[in-house]
Amino acid sequence: MRHTFKLGKRLIAGIMSTALLASSVAFTAAPTTVVAADNDNYAKLLQYSLYFYDANMCGDVSGCALNWRGNCHTSDDVVGGFHDAGDHVMFGLPQGYAASTLGWSYYEYKNSYDSLGLTSHYKMINNRFIDFFKKSTVLSGDSVSKFLYQKGEGGPDHAYWGAPEQQSGNRKMYWTTSGASDIAAEYAAALALDYINFGNKESLDYAKALYKFSTRDNQCAVEGTQTFYDSKQCADDQAWAAAWLYVATKDQGYLNDAKSKNTQYLGWAHAWGNVDLGAACVIAKETKDWSKVNGYIGGLCNGSNYLCMDDWGSARYNCGMQFVSLVSSKNSSADYASWAQGQMNIILGANGGQNYVVGWNDKSPTHCHHRAASGMSDSHSNDPNKYTLVGALVGGPNKAGVYVDQRYDEIGYQVNEVAVDYQANLVAAAAALYDKFGTGSTVTSIPGIDGSINVTPQDPDPTQAPTEKPQDPTQAPTDKPQDPTNPPSSGETKATVTEKENSEGRTYWSVDAAGASQVKVTFKTNSSDTEANGVYNPPGGWAPVDWKANPSDGTFTLTYDNDDNYSFIDIHVYWPQTCTLVEAVKIGGSTTQPTEKPTEQPTEKPTDKPTEQPTEAPQNQAKLYGDVDNNGKVDILDVIALNKNLLTGDYISEDGKLNADVDRNGAINETDSLNILKYLVELIDKLPV
Repeated sequence: MRHTFKLGKRLIAGIMSTALLASSVAFTAAPTTVVAADNDNYAKLLQYSLYFYDANMCGDVSGCALNWRGNCHTSDDVVGGFHDAGDHVMFGLPQGYAASTLGWSYYEYKNSYDSLGLTSHYKMINNRFIDFFKKSTVLSGDSVSKFLYQKGEGGPDHAYWGAPEQQSGNRKMYWTTSGASDIAAEYAAALALDYINFGNKESLDYAKALYKFSTRDNQCAVEGTQTFYDSKQCADDQAWAAAWLYVATKDQGYLNDAKSKNTQYLGWAHAWGNVDLGAACVIAKETKDWSKVNGYIGGLCNGSNYLCMDDWGSARYNCGMQFVSLVSSKNSSADYASWAQGQMNIILGANGGQNYVVGWNDKSPTHCHHRAASGMSDSHSNDPNKYTLVGALVGGPNKAGVYVDQRYDEIGYQVNEVAVDYQANLVAAAAALYDKFGTGSTVTSIPGIDGSINVTPQDPDPTQAPTEKPQDPTQAPTDKPQDPTNPPSSGETKATVTEKENSEGRTYWSVDAAGASQVKVTFKTNSSDTEANGVYNPPGGWAPVDWKANPSDGTFTLTYDNDDNYSFIDIHVYWPQTCTLVEAVKIGGSTTQPTEKPTEQPTEKPTDKPTEQPTEAPQNQAKLYGDVDNNGKVDILDVIALNKNLLTGDYISEDGKLNADVDRNGAINETDSLNILKYLVELIDKLPV
């Protein structure tokens, strides 16, 4: 969202941080020798982390796994892409960074995605990025005439708090015929990686053209980006793009460009604002010389304390360093794996502490700064978000060790924001950690995710990825029940199929299996997709499945061996959403109708119920709001007293508890502490709030 801030607010934040640190509200130097439950479940982490991109889809959200998202911003010049953070602008620099970093992750750790059955989800995300970049770029031969580098204005967009589906009006489109060289190069890197990973020749053509456009003018984007993603140089982005173009083409000219544009002295994490370290890693792998990379990261990637490189969004830089260190460990003689594992343990809540991944466990953030997930029109509400932003990485603690789970004010933006660039680093780190340690497993049901989850291991063909998406995600067969019209083959009998809807309004098919030893059900995708996924359900449990559609006619078949003599089989197809049933046949049985009631569909709705507050306050009358120690005045000692109570259970009198409940919600927690502190530094003028 916003990544620059004024000195005055930073000073105030510093005062607040110091007070909170003094009372030990947050720890960032947690020892890493003890691994709490699930802290090393890197399979689950990779699975969860991809869903943030479902939440931030812009335009037609076909394929989105979240039932609380719908189509939005469909009047944009170019529909699609992803919202940047908790806002709804499409900023080109983090968009290109996220897409290319995810592509790098898949390039290095393809087996992590494939073995966990997550490739189809990643490809859906990648295709959406790539499709948007191509539609945003107007070519004239092998040159770029113009391209769209931003959708929406930061200021007006941030003044709106509400669902993206309800955001009306035409947004400003930022097209350029020259300049925005930094963003053009990031797009080029992502497109080159799409060619490398999936063999899409058209993507390589666009990548070459955008790189040429970038190096022609060498001017960073200015209009629209200032105060948000204000880049001062484009050489790092060009080195990043050139390095990947070399990997794609083996054209020595690109490698020479990458080397000449890459900085001599590395000094920052792999991040949207500087990709020199990422470019240096690609160059190092191609030249087999890791001395430059290891000379830098070796000085940072050590020790057990949390690596905090900046107050704003520290966890994204931490995850970026984890990923780079693991890439180096994989490809050189260096070994930073234990360090990276220890850092992720902290992020996931080592030793039972606060974690920074939404939906991970009961100590995950519940107030992350995200308009769509909040489900409300007031960002200052102290209620938890209505919807779970599954797998999202929040900013994490600042340099003073402070983390506050709230969505508003400067401190909330700094430590509890989410963004596409943050998330790319988490995805990348998770894939690398799973490749190194192989720990954990994916899950088949995630609260907040629509339906069961595809976790079937696969080995997808690295061919050109499909770019068309279904035009109508609600399209489904309408005959209830239906008789497939295609005649069954020899030795088979037609099975009766009943089309039904689950509690979420999604279509599934219940197939008569009574008396059959085997059931075969054939579907047609009705799109250009050759991959499909879903679940089938004999009574007793859902099982995920992937199919490869016949490229000539788009059909795919589920074959089920009915060894347990079930009377029916239920089938969901989650992707593509516009498939239709062609035929269903039974082998070795009759057409007896099912008598068992289908099992309840595996859909768990997000709850609107706020999470339980830590300490109940008596419902009497406060004497002096903010006077926690009950000495007749409100000062910094009250903040410290409240924080000690919340952390270690230090005694507070009943009157003190009444006084501490400054938001008058019947409970005392870290929000009350922060509000008292705001009162002391004059960010608010009275208590209660």
